Amino acid sequence: MSYRVYIETSGCAVNRFYSEVIAGKLIRQGFELTSDPGKADLIILNACSIKKPTEERMLERAKSLYRYPGRLVVVGCLVNTSLNKLRKLLPLASFFDVNSFLNIDNYADRLVKGERVEILGNPSNNVVPLLQARELENPLIAVVPISRGCLGSCTYCVDRLIWGHLKSYPIDMIVSEIKRLVGMGVKEIRLSGQDTGPYGWDIGSNLAELLNEISEIPGDFRIRIGMASPDTIVRHIDDVLDVIKSDKRFYRYLHIPVQSGSNRILKLMRRKYEADLFRDLVKTVRCKLGEDSTIATDIISSFPTETEEDHEATMQLLKDTQPDIVNLSRYGDRPGVPASKIYPKVHSRISKRRTRELAELIRQISYSRNRRYLGKSMSVLFLETRNGAILGRTHNYRLVALKDHSLTPGFTSLVRIIDATWKTLYGALEEKA
Repeated sequence: MSYRVYIETSGCAVNRFYSEVIAGKLIRQGFELTSDPGKADLIILNACSIKKPTEERMLERAKSLYRYPGRLVVVGCLVNTSLNKLRKLLPLASFFDVNSFLNIDNYADRLVKGERVEILGNPSNNVVPLLQARELENPLIAVVPISRGCLGSCTYCVDRLIWGHLKSYPIDMIVSEIKRLVGMGVKEIRLSGQDTGPYGWDIGSNLAELLNEISEIPGDFRIRIGMASPDTIVRHIDDVLDVIKSDKRFYRYLHIPVQSGSNRILKLMRRKYEADLFRDLVKTVRCKLGEDSTIATDIISSFPTETEEDHEATMQLLKDTQPDIVNLSRYGDRPGVPASKIYPKVHSRISKRRTRELAELIRQISYSRNRRYLGKSMSVLFLETRNGAILGRTHNYRLVALKDHSLTPGFTSLVRIIDATWKTLYGALEEKA
C-alpha cells in the first residue's frame, strides 16, 4: 500500500535542506508527496523556534495540523526548545529533534500505523547529512550545509543549545554534493550553516580553502555564501574575497550579522567584536568587490537594558554603513538563554517605537540602494515564480522580478531595470541568453 506524506517547513535554509532529505528518504520507501495535509497519512512539520513569535506561530500551526486525520510528526528546532509544550498540546503526536529527524524513515511504518514515537538523539552520533537522497523543493536551487553548530556563546540565541559546537563537514563531501546537484540541473548553490565564518577550523581548514575547491567545479551555476559572524569571517576575509572576485559564479554578496551598533549591548550579547569591526568589514568588502556588492546584516532591537543612546548608536551604524538588506528582529526571551535573566527589559511601548524607527530607516536605505539600478541593464539568472511573476538574481544577489506569466525559470537574460521598491527590482526583458 502506498502512503501519502505532507511536509511543511519553516525557518532557515538549513531547515529546508533537512525537509528535502526527509522527503527523499520517504519517497524511496514508497511514500507519495502531497500538498494537501487533509489527504496525507503522515503529516510532518519541520518547525523553527529561533524567535519567540516564530515559536508561538509554530505551536499554533502544529495544533491546526493535529486536527487532520493523518498522524502528525513534529521535527526540528521546535522539539528541542519546546518539547514539554508540544507534549501537552499534542498528546498523540510524535516528535524527533534535530539530532534524530534524519532517522524518521526508519520509523515510518510504525508512524502511519498510529504508533506514537519520540526520538531524541545524541549530536555526537550524527552522520554528515550530505550525499543522501533528497527531493528538491525547487529543482534549480539547492542548499548545501557545510557545517553544523557554532563557536559563539551569544546570550540571546538558542542555536548553540540546539545545534551544539562547530562540526565542519569534509571538503571532499561538500564538493561531491555540489557536483551531484549541478549534474541534476541545479543553478544556484547556497552554502549554509549556523555560522559559515569558522568553517574548517575544527578540521584544519578554512572557508577560503573550501571556496577555492568549489571554484574548481566545472559548470554553469551560482554560489551564495551563507551567514558569517563578524568575528569569524574577519580572520579569512581577504582570502575569501579573493576567491569571490576571481570567480564570477560567486554572488558578490555577504551576510554579516552585526546585531547592534552599541558596544555595551554587544558585550551583553556576548558578541566577540565591537561595532567598528562591522564598519571595517563593510569597507573592505565594497573596496574589493565594488560599491555594488551586497551587504546583508541582522539587527536585534530592544535588547534588555538598551537605552536611547544604545538605540541611536544602532541607527547611526546603519546610516554609516548603508547595508543593502537588514533582517530586523525585536528582542524576545528564549528558553534557557542567559539574556532571559538580564534586567531591566525594555518596555513594550518603547520597544515597538524603536523597532518602527529602525524599520523605517532600513526601508529608506534599501530603497536608496536599489534606486541606483534604475535604467541599468543587468544580467539576471531566473530561478523561480511567485505571485504571477518570475524572479531572478543579479551578480550581486539583487532580487529582480518580471511580470511575465509565459516564462519558465532556468534561463539567464539581460534585463533593463524599470522600477524599484526597497526589496525588489522590476525589469523588462532585453535579451535571453
